[in-house]
Amino acid sequence: MSVNTTDLRFVTFTLLGVPGLESFHSVISAPLFIMFICSVIGNPLIVYIILSDRGLHAPMYVFLSMLAITDFMLSLCVAPQMLAIFWLNSQIVHFSRCVIQMFFVHFLSYMETGVLVAMAFDRYIAIRQPLRYSTILTGPVITRIGLVLVARGVFVVTPCVYLVARLPYCGHEVINNSYCDHMTIAKASCGNFTINSIYGLTQLILAFAFDVSAITFSYIFIIKAVLKLQSKEARSKAFGTCSSHVCVISFFYIPVAFTVFAYRFGKHIPPCIHSLFSLAYLQMPPMMNPLVYGFRTKQIRDQVLKMFHKGKN
Repeated sequence: MSVNTTDLRFVTFTLLGVPGLESFHSVISAPLFIMFICSVIGNPLIVYIILSDRGLHAPMYVFLSMLAITDFMLSLCVAPQMLAIFWLNSQIVHFSRCVIQMFFVHFLSYMETGVLVAMAFDRYIAIRQPLRYSTILTGPVITRIGLVLVARGVFVVTPCVYLVARLPYCGHEVINNSYCDHMTIAKASCGNFTINSIYGLTQLILAFAFDVSAITFSYIFIIKAVLKLQSKEARSKAFGTCSSHVCVISFFYIPVAFTVFAYRFGKHIPPCIHSLFSLAYLQMPPMMNPLVYGFRTKQIRDQVLKMFHKGKN
């Protein structure tokens, strides 16, 4: 029996997890669980350290706090449902819950890439205009940047809710993944999802192309400025402050690029590969970001060591 778009409260989806690898779900869940634990411990720890140490209230660490909060929320949005599928075989999700998850997955992904752009801009100002750094990136300016990122995410993702709600669903909705996103919901419908595909690809290309271009140009100017420094020690320190950010960018954009383009153009790639890469792009950055900044940022590393020493005493 077909279900009308007016009867969306009766629509459910079956999430397959990693299709084709169902017998390995318990094995796949182990690294995902470790990633989840690292994220929900590491990211709040980063925020706590930054808030508790007045020496870490510089713009760079404010943006790092934004990134940690975004990563923490992304993990909570996706990982518990993934683990429920892998451990409890809890595959059925109602339409409203699936759409809410879709909204936050996309919104938080846009927040993540937006914060990475803001952090690149922060490093650009710190290296190109070190004497004006604190006067350019003031508290109100950082607040406005944060609000713009939130507004952008809401503006870009909200149409996706309407676009999936307008599609007809026929009672056999299956999603070849362990979470809901725009195109997996659209492809699970029994209607024409061409508009969804066009909008999804267009907004991804526009948003990510802008963000990647902004980061690239920032680092071109950063490298030029660093190479002009006379002191070898100063050049090494400048590159060191950027290396953590470059690592974090790689962890986020490489899986995203593969997932987006392979999902739309890689028709011969097995569904399990699509699913595994989409899991990586959602779970790896929230785990790796606090580890990278915790180990490579001396001020944060020192605070973590102090906390462990206090705990032992």
